[in-house]
Amino acid sequence: MNKIINQIIKKNLFSLRSTGNSMRLLLLPNDILYYKKNFRKISVNDLVLVKTEVKLFTHRVIYKTKKYLVTKGDNNIESDGKIYLKQILGKVYQIKRNGQTINPNDLYLIQSTLYFREIIKIKQAFEKEKIDYVILKGLPLHLYFEKLHPKRIYADCDVLIKKEHFFKAKRMIKKFGYRKTDEKNKQVENNYFKNINGFTVVFDVHLEPAFLMTQFSGLEALYPQKLIDQLTVDLLNNKRPIKINGEKFFILNSKFLILYLALHLFHHNFRGAFRYQFLDTVIRRSLDSRFRGNDKGIDWQNIKLTINKYQLTNFVYPVLMLIKKYYQSPIPKSFLKTIRPSRSYISSMIYHQRSIFNDEPRIGAGMNRFKNIFFLSPQPLWRKLTVFFHPQVIYFISLILKKKLSSFFSSRQADPANLS
Repeated sequence: MNKIINQIIKKNLFSLRSTGNSMRLLLLPNDILYYKKNFRKISVNDLVLVKTEVKLFTHRVIYKTKKYLVTKGDNNIESDGKIYLKQILGKVYQIKRNGQTINPNDLYLIQSTLYFREIIKIKQAFEKEKIDYVILKGLPLHLYFEKLHPKRIYADCDVLIKKEHFFKAKRMIKKFGYRKTDEKNKQVENNYFKNINGFTVVFDVHLEPAFLMTQFSGLEALYPQKLIDQLTVDLLNNKRPIKINGEKFFILNSKFLILYLALHLFHHNFRGAFRYQFLDTVIRRSLDSRFRGNDKGIDWQNIKLTINKYQLTNFVYPVLMLIKKYYQSPIPKSFLKTIRPSRSYISSMIYHQRSIFNDEPRIGAGMNRFKNIFFLSPQPLWRKLTVFFHPQVIYFISLILKKKLSSFFSSRQADPANLS
């Protein structure tokens, strides 16, 4: 490694061959990465070459302060922790694959262009068939609030529609060549995908805001279904039109968009720096009268009333505290004080110990999601405990225990110290 570093120090422009899978799908093994050693600044989403005591790696910047950065491989669960400027050896400006050279921003633009075309097709078909919809999150929101395409390979576009329009929407989406990711009939969320020129385009069709565990029935013991139904109606009734490249899209107004994005972070166990960064952008833009257009902007007192109406305090408060902590979002302290819950779980298990930069293995994420829903549920304890009598919950817990026991015994057998 020292030999490579000594060669790098002598050059402003240099190249290295990519190895490993930490940056799939953006970087593949044997890609040639071109770096600049001298650069003006480093921004979130830049790809940088990092030197630690034990290795060199090229990962994405996911968070930035005046003192340090946090980097992470797109395909990694754990972030790399704090990285200091002296550890950055270069920034990627080109990628060479199969003899073709491309700028990473061009890859992002290609994906955004493909996605935007598909969203327009489906949006226009919805309008033609009079399907009531609102885009909850996805590319149109990024283009509107950030004024540029996302500088990363992103996942999906979430659309909420009325339940009575679902079968019509499903036929329409399949007509455009989309396939369902899971052929099971889901009650509240259905995922469709299509591969276009090497990129996967995904649409998540929601029949209600999916911030609990949509694969389970019987979760009314943890959150009342009647409140979800009322919230669904409110989301569909509190949308506003925006225009992007001459096309009109319906998105949530500021109040409900902030609440939905906060609930989405709760659904992901309060993790994902890019989710917090986008929510911070939405909050700042919504406070700017020059930007709001036909939206009334943020009324924190109104948001408080809505949080109380839907008993969302325990779910939303940790998100707002974390975004204030990491991004200094302009959320009034007086507002946070009025919605502060008296749950020690929030302080001990989330605010002080949670890392927003790391992902989780699928099983671990599911277990933590259920734990968060249980402990943060607004329902009385006796009502919450009845969830453990539901067959799907019993099966889920038994599956978790089985996997944990299997992992435990496998590790003991693999350890020579445990062999007699």
